[in-house]
Amino acid sequence: MDDTPASGIREIRLTDAPHGHTLANRGCWAADGRSILFDRRDDETRFDSPTIDRVWVDTRRTETAYRAATGLHCGVPTCSSRDERFVFIRQDDPPVSDWPYCAWHRHGAIGRLGEPSAVETLDARDLVAPYTPGALRGGTHLHTFHPTAPLLLSTYEDHVLATADPGTAQANRRGLAVHLLGQPVTVPKTHPRNQDGSSFSVCVTELTDRPEPGSDQIAIAAGEAWLGGVAESGSGASLAIAFQGTVIDAEGQPRLELFLLTLSEDWSRLVEAGGRPLAGTPRTRPGVPAGVRQQRLTWTTDRKHPGLAGPRHWAVAAPDGSRIGFYLRDEAGIVQFWTVSPSGGEPVQVSRGTAEPSSPFSWHPSGEAVTYVADGSVVWLDVDSGRVRRLTPRASLAEGPTHHACVFAPDGSAIAYMRPVTFPTGARFNQLHLVTGWDKV
Repeated sequence: MDDTPASGIREIRLTDAPHGHTLANRGCWAADGRSILFDRRDDETRFDSPTIDRVWVDTRRTETAYRAATGLHCGVPTCSSRDERFVFIRQDDPPVSDWPYCAWHRHGAIGRLGEPSAVETLDARDLVAPYTPGALRGGTHLHTFHPTAPLLLSTYEDHVLATADPGTAQANRRGLAVHLLGQPVTVPKTHPRNQDGSSFSVCVTELTDRPEPGSDQIAIAAGEAWLGGVAESGSGASLAIAFQGTVIDAEGQPRLELFLLTLSEDWSRLVEAGGRPLAGTPRTRPGVPAGVRQQRLTWTTDRKHPGLAGPRHWAVAAPDGSRIGFYLRDEAGIVQFWTVSPSGGEPVQVSRGTAEPSSPFSWHPSGEAVTYVADGSVVWLDVDSGRVRRLTPRASLAEGPTHHACVFAPDGSAIAYMRPVTFPTGARFNQLHLVTGWDKV
């Protein structure tokens, strides 16, 4: 690693308020790059932010983009790359003892920057059989807009299965959902938690309660991202999602591997059932739509250090969709950044050395580099050469950039991240920072 940041690189502190500031691992920048969205959590394991806030990069002025109703919370905002829309997690209303906030008791909501009251519920919910196609039966999380198509991607967990008597139904497993925007779904009001939604929502991952050891069956799907927008295939344009799936290796150990979902080029097929009902049954998961193909991209279980490793991260592809990034240990057991083609083949090791990533990564818009936190600094990794350069001075674990996010601006001119700051009262809260000055690197 080049140990000293180049002259001309600047660190800028954007926020100065005695509360938490938490960025999503991608999509935190508004489409025009002039502002950044965040929530007020200081501990990402606690869902306790009352607002979605926005900070303007040029003036450092902060304003509220959305405020939850009294006693409710919201968080994890991500922005459309094309317009003023943003999407976030919203707590179900009202929270009561028999409906606590959890992975299957929440939903997505879409807002518009500058219009705090213009918010719509994303995913419909129907908890009483026979369930409504296009409605889900639980909660969604980390919603991201497709770059060009009228689609959103999220994770999903199922209330019906989570609360079923053990042994009487399939297990509740985290999977992926796709939301077709502009196709609202209305459900019967047969349960107090049923709700209408502004999208037609479907589960797209094929999960197995007990994957066969050594097979490509997966128990959990997460770590997801759209694959570089619309990619050309032999039959025309197709839509794809890269994600991390939990397989069981031949020795019976769970391992994370990369997978690819390919959706039909005809979006309307998302409303068509495949082999099982889209809405599921009281004992089974919602079925996968017609035209969805799930395939495995990596086989690391025979390596000395098997399975994806390192900090929590997502299978984000280069902007052109040509290669998917992930973390994996090298032969010495050190976590490195690797890529693999969406067409499959052997993974390619990019980084080398001893400075392990400690945050998720994001791609430069050109695809030439990724950024992440390593050895107490925000770093720049040149993807072709493997050269790693410090962009911020090395700091201790307590004072340096946090493990949460490290996100390039839409034009690649700056990176947003979080760093703890101590206030005069002695309290410490994560604040938003930028590093910029690539023309001097």
